[in-house]
Amino acid sequence: MTETAHMTVEGMSCNGCSGKLQRALEAVNGVKAVDIVLDGGKVTVSYDPAQVSAAAFRDVVEDTGFDVVS
Repeated sequence: MTETAHMTVEGMSCNGCSGKLQRALEAVNGVKAVDIVLDGGKVTVSYDPAQVSAAAFRDVVEDTGFDVVS
């Protein structure tokens, strides 16, 4: 089973920033796919809820140096 988490992230200003965040999220066990739209800071994560909770993604975003605003 796959679920999807949606977040709005502030602080990404370039493709390097979004790439850094994408790699960090993809490294989380249970993450199946990550889609980031730099314009507007929209982040979508598809994941296996048996392996990881959506709450963990906020920590990854913040540990990578960005802020989750919603």
